[in-house]
Amino acid sequence: MERTVLRRVSTKQAKELRLRSRLKRKLIGELPVNERGEKVCPNCHQLPDFRGFELVHKIALSHGGKTNEENCVAWCSHCHGTTYHGIREV
Repeated sequence: MERTVLRRVSTKQAKELRLRSRLKRKLIGELPVNERGEKVCPNCHQLPDFRGFELVHKIALSHGGKTNEENCVAWCSHCHGTTYHGIREV
């Protein structure tokens, strides 16, 4: 079996990943709750499935969006995968 070389994460990538992690925790903390006190998706108002919540950019990074509080929301994985969310207000 041939060994593959793992690429190291650059300093810039590591900084971005830390920023996204902190921002995601903050946004999940601000999510609406249902009558039982459980966090629900602000887009579909349902409980997330086993994948949980994901960080979504309102303006995609490829279109000049930034990873900051004004441009990001936390949605359930289902909404993130099935809803178009680029270049518009959510």
